[in-house]
Amino acid sequence: MSNTQKKNVPELRLPEFEGEWEERKLGDLIKVNSGKDYKHLDKGDIPVYGTGGYMTSVSEPLSEIDAVGIGRKGTINKPYLLEAPFWTVDTLFYCTPEKEADILFILSLFRKINWKLYDESTGVPSLSKQTINKINRLVPTNKEQQKIGEFFSKLDRQIELEEQKLELLQQQKKGYMQKIFSQELRFKDENGEDYSEWEERRFADIFKFHNKLRKPIKENLRVKGSYPYYGATGIIDYVDDFIFDGNYLLIGEDGANIITRSAPLVYLVNGKFWVNNHAHILSPLNGNIQYLYQVAELVNYEKYNTGTAQPKLNIQNLKIINVVISTNLEEQQKIGSFLSKLDRQIDLEEQKLELLQQRKKALLKSMFV
Repeated sequence: MSNTQKKNVPELRLPEFEGEWEERKLGDLIKVNSGKDYKHLDKGDIPVYGTGGYMTSVSEPLSEIDAVGIGRKGTINKPYLLEAPFWTVDTLFYCTPEKEADILFILSLFRKINWKLYDESTGVPSLSKQTINKINRLVPTNKEQQKIGEFFSKLDRQIELEEQKLELLQQQKKGYMQKIFSQELRFKDENGEDYSEWEERRFADIFKFHNKLRKPIKENLRVKGSYPYYGATGIIDYVDDFIFDGNYLLIGEDGANIITRSAPLVYLVNGKFWVNNHAHILSPLNGNIQYLYQVAELVNYEKYNTGTAQPKLNIQNLKIINVVISTNLEEQQKIGSFLSKLDRQIDLEEQKLELLQQRKKALLKSMFV
């Protein structure tokens, strides 16, 4: 009989284990402890944690036992491992394992739970000890818990290493951008000489604008297809036709992202695609598009925002943006090619990280009941 036909066993199981998992209350597996104020303590080397992670360091620990942190108030759906010794503030519970429970298994079990279902507030999300203790879950023996906990701990470590690689590449690119566009770092010509001095130009002098060709399609009128349909935040759909074919820059026209830049605002797009009226569309008048993409990425668009309730970057303001750029096509090509290689490395790392995170999500679903 396959595991999918059995009751109370996970779909995917480590081969050395058998038998059904038992239903237990979380209160039998963990002790839910309250965080405390730390302001009476001296500075030290004991980390203090809140719902958002590390906050500061103090002189004394609240716990000498590894635990799982879960928000009491605020962010209640992001449990994480607390390695002893540590201190937690009042908004973060720390859950220590009882003798039959493995802390790494508990961490994965907590990540499988949809904590928003147990929110007790109509305002700021909140959890109580009583609610946590009453939650029922199926769990295996301590030995199987340990194996599952170790498995997910190794996977977490892989993800952590990929995150570090990605951050390193992003910082590396940021450093190169600062040095290149401050002209601290210059590319040389074939004779080993500097190219000509950079000059100030307006966007209107270096880009052709194609906004008049944009055309929004209401969602209920879109016919599904293979051509990307772009808006202010990138690809939002795929449709059966296109209005542009070639290499272009897209810059989001409206939305909070003009201020926050929490997602890309400038896109380098090539091939066949459709654009609605929420993204400006540009092409170089006379320049290397990879280089000019990097130039456009560096601009602080918040200064050109004309919206109040809704941030807005209108075409008039976009055209008057001044940038200092190389006017030598050969230098532009060298800079654009160099930075594009870094972008491709970053994209590959982001894809690897996404695959690992999706794998973990799938395994959490199939290795727990």
